[in-house]
Amino acid sequence: MKKRKKTRTSVTVYQASSVELTRRASRNSLTVEVRSGEQLLGTLVMGRGSVQWWPHGNKTNDFKKSWTEFAKLLGQMMAKTRSTRRHQQS
Repeated sequence: MKKRKKTRTSVTVYQASSVELTRRASRNSLTVEVRSGEQLLGTLVMGRGSVQWWPHGNKTNDFKKSWTEFAKLLGQMMAKTRSTRRHQQS
């Protein structure tokens, strides 16, 4: 059987020594670059009010959710994954 070549995924965080995201007047955000090998997959920007995903090559349309919406979305995705795993084990 032929072995698949593994692509290394890297995540780079651009951060000052301390980032305060919860202050009302804070303009700080945490920016995370996600790469597969050398290819940029996208950029995740976390701020006081929202989480944004900017896919590679897309400078105008982001996927933006409030923290509450983001938490609900992750919960729904986890529930869906659990049910899919249960069906596969049956």
